[in-house]
Amino acid sequence: MLSTAALWKLLVFGALVVTPAAVVVVANYHTFVGVHEVEACNRCHVMRPMVVDMMDPKSDALAARHFKNRWIPKDQCYACHSDYGLSGDLAAKMEGFRHLARYTTRTYTEPIQYHGVFNNNNCMNCHANMPAFEAVPWHHTVKVSLGKNETSCLSCHGLAHPTRAARTPGSSDYNRLVGEEP
Repeated sequence: MLSTAALWKLLVFGALVVTPAAVVVVANYHTFVGVHEVEACNRCHVMRPMVVDMMDPKSDALAARHFKNRWIPKDQCYACHSDYGLSGDLAAKMEGFRHLARYTTRTYTEPIQYHGVFNNNNCMNCHANMPAFEAVPWHHTVKVSLGKNETSCLSCHGLAHPTRAARTPGSSDYNRLVGEEP
């Protein structure tokens, strides 16, 4: 039988060490697994315009066209925003974790801006060597430069998401893009 003092020490140890450690493990698991779901992106105020627009059947943005035609069966955001392979998967999850940290600490500016170059291989993983892709003569001309990211798929296929100006609070599109339009 444990003494009262030993029981208190065990409870304090659990409260100060075990419980916080378990919370960190569970939170990180949900962060790294949950990042696959579109709802994970939609939970953040600054990402909501991209998700709302993607799900808008009237939108002509590239993400919306993929969504409404069901070209990506699930995890639409993650499928396009993660590079291929384990390192791409880890990099995308770390980027998602960084986004979550910046969102939680409010150390971001709105509207958010993508810093970097979108990897065309994220498009080519699905589209390269597909009959519809191969049927377009221009694709054969630019295939090498697409592979080197010298030319962007978006140059011909339009914006993936609403413009930064449309996502700026106070713009005429902002209320629609955050899902507040009546």
